[in-house]
Amino acid sequence: GCRARTTKQKARLERLEDLKANHQLVITLEDGVLDGGFGEKIARYYGDSEMKVKNYGLKKEFADRFVLEELLKENHLTDTQITNEIREIIDKKQD
Repeated sequence: GCRARTTKQKARLERLEDLKANHQLVITLEDGVLDGGFGEKIARYYGDSEMKVKNYGLKKEFADRFVLEELLKENHLTDTQITNEIREIIDKKQD
């Protein structure tokens, strides 16, 4: 019921708060379109804090008859692109 939902929401918020103690960066990877996804909620939650949030996902556009590798590359979603970008963010934080 409603009470269980509130308890789950509190637990999620506590986990997000706990991340602030020993993390500087949160990465989200959408399983679809970036706009309106879970990552936006996380970014909004950390909006006024020092936490950096980087969201990955597809651009909001219709993709018909596409080559998956090309679609991923165009959206900066290949393993190499994501890894390199995260390393750059971490390196900037350490400077």
